[in-house]
Amino acid sequence: MSISGLVVTLSEDPGTSELAVTLLTSDRRLSVGERFGRRIAVIAETPSAEADRSLWDELCAMPGVEFIDVAYVGLDDQAAPHSPPLATPKEGTHAHS
Repeated sequence: MSISGLVVTLSEDPGTSELAVTLLTSDRRLSVGERFGRRIAVIAETPSAEADRSLWDELCAMPGVEFIDVAYVGLDDQAAPHSPPLATPKEGTHAHS
């Protein structure tokens, strides 16, 4: 499972930004919080890191979304049974090696 805390910056155009709010609030993977001007707090819950990345791509392409700040990402330690294991760095390739 993946949980992400995001701050979505909406378009300056009122019609387009309202469309984005409608799309965000209708997505079951998202919990939409308070809006402060053009910014809106969003919590995303997805079953895997792969699904989280897919949601990220969808949000970036969403009409009325200009930018997304990531405040938090939490990934479950255990991969779902149907998910491939996450890649790990090879020995000797660590940045501090």
